[in-house]
Amino acid sequence: MKTLPKLDQRLAAIASLVRDGACCADIGTDHGYLIAWLAAAGRIRFGYACDIHEKPLKKAAFTLSACGVADKVKLLRCDGLSGLRRGEVDDIVIAGMGGELIWDIIDAAEWTRDQNLHFLLQPMTKPERLRQSLYRGGFLISREHAVISGDFPYTVIEACYTGTPREIDTLFAYTGVLLHQNSEDAKAYLAKTARSIREKVDGLSKAAGNSEELVQYRLLLERLEGELHNDCAGCI
Repeated sequence: MKTLPKLDQRLAAIASLVRDGACCADIGTDHGYLIAWLAAAGRIRFGYACDIHEKPLKKAAFTLSACGVADKVKLLRCDGLSGLRRGEVDDIVIAGMGGELIWDIIDAAEWTRDQNLHFLLQPMTKPERLRQSLYRGGFLISREHAVISGDFPYTVIEACYTGTPREIDTLFAYTGVLLHQNSEDAKAYLAKTARSIREKVDGLSKAAGNSEELVQYRLLLERLEGELHNDCAGCI
């Protein structure tokens, strides 16, 4: 029996969304816990653990060996998706990076424009930039899943390519499809988003008076707080 590494709630949420039997690439694999778990649990038929640095790949190699799945996952030292080619993977996980970097990785590989690919993205910062870039690049967010891990709320984005570029509303860029979800994790994520925007408003108020940027953030905060208030009122 293969040994499964212990995943935190963030990685466990991502793992649960990988399609059964997929060939999966874990970009920025770090210790390789996620891809090792997927292989050891029999969830994927093959995997790629990718990282730009040698040290994480050595850690991932140890994890894969300890879990008895070194033959089920190939280690690739590469920048983003550059070590992979069209048709080699079905599901692509890019987690634990900034939203802008996640998009840069997707955008740099021409073969990601494929409607059969399934993207699982977990931005640590700038999720609004990631959502905007995905839609402008012809991708669609099919689902989002809020998860609290280590007392911090995250979102896991499921995305696919449609070939139809779109501009999205600013509120959607900041909240995605989590806005009207009733889970406690989604509420915590949205509350964190509102606090972040409020801090931006406060900072701009002190630095720039009534600049256009300040006005835009104030309107965004009003809209978000209004939506959150309406959702809370509807629960009474």
